Amino acid sequence: MTLLRLLESWGEGLLRIAIGIGLAWIGVVEGAGYGMFLEIVGAIFMAAGIGEIWFVEVAAHASRRRPSTSDIRPAPVTCDVPVFYATSEGQTRRIAERLVATFHDLGCSSRAIDVASADADQVDWGHVRAAIVGASLHAHRHQRSADAFVRRHGGDLNGHPSAFFSVSLAAASASPQERASAAQLARAFPSAGGWHPDETMCVAGRLAYTQYGVLTRFIMKRIARRHGAPTDTSRDHEFTNWEEVTRLADRIAHRVRADRTPRAA
Repeated sequence: MTLLRLLESWGEGLLRIAIGIGLAWIGVVEGAGYGMFLEIVGAIFMAAGIGEIWFVEVAAHASRRRPSTSDIRPAPVTCDVPVFYATSEGQTRRIAERLVATFHDLGCSSRAIDVASADADQVDWGHVRAAIVGASLHAHRHQRSADAFVRRHGGDLNGHPSAFFSVSLAAASASPQERASAAQLARAFPSAGGWHPDETMCVAGRLAYTQYGVLTRFIMKRIARRHGAPTDTSRDHEFTNWEEVTRLADRIAHRVRADRTPRAA
């Protein structure tokens, strides 16, 4: 039980007890009839307050005795090519999973790892042969979780062949200026965290109308109409070039195989 929840429950319990005492006192003053009714209601409020405090104390005591998951050290994550990702509507995760599947087909062990998960900080970099990080672009910014991950592990990433892919609708734009802006933001992102990937790639995302909230869906539809993009909000519209994604995995796997090849004496 969190401290905030504990304080809220204690506050609610004490408030009910205070109200109960007040009602009971008024009932005593009023005397029989309506006064007795107030005494009964006051007693109910006091019992409810005491019950609230008792319940939260029992729960807090149980949580202190129960081992926390944070006390259990997760097993290290080992694979040839971890694919880290940050996602908002799920497309970056789908691309990461496609990369992992391709690496498996090419004989490399791989895992898709959300940068916000505990696994992201449990990777055994001694087993890593290459790494990929992906994030999506929203309002000219990539996810803060991806930025924090790169800043924490920039040294690990720089010690291996690596690539960054940036997912955005701008990458599928018919406007050369919008595509150039997306490419510039993609190049700037890793270097801001001290990471220098061997390759940076822009990947077109999707109009995830079914994943948006009402306001976001309305705004995205207006933007799509202005740029000649699909406006049917009853379904999602995907622009990702999956062959391009596969080629990225091929290039990284080639680097891994080259590093494994014994060099002539």
